[in-house]
Amino acid sequence: MASEGKGMDKKGYTLIEIIMAVTVLAIVVVPLSTLLSQSVFSNIKSEELMTATALAQEKMEELKALSFHQVRARIGVYVEEDLKSNDFVFIRRLEVEQESENLIKISVEVQGDSGVVHFATYRGNY
Repeated sequence: MASEGKGMDKKGYTLIEIIMAVTVLAIVVVPLSTLLSQSVFSNIKSEELMTATALAQEKMEELKALSFHQVRARIGVYVEEDLKSNDFVFIRRLEVEQESENLIKISVEVQGDSGVVHFATYRGNY
């Protein structure tokens, strides 16, 4: 009977070791999984903002390629477009304003779920 008691003690001690190992593993894995999910979320947000920036830059370059008089013809016109790119949905707004007789302000804004990208430039006729 004495040998049975020692065997039980050993099994109980092994069970405690397993419980402690699982507890330590859980304490380590939970923060790592949280960190991983935050990293994935940040990467998705970053990709969306990069795409929004590219869409704003694309429209800005398109307008910069026009002559002063072609851009001037768009003064007062407010354009809003719904765009889909890389599985993201955006709203792109374009506004051309007269600052002075020979100066035009071009504003492009792209809005997505993660934020807004706003570009502005001036075009002069001197």
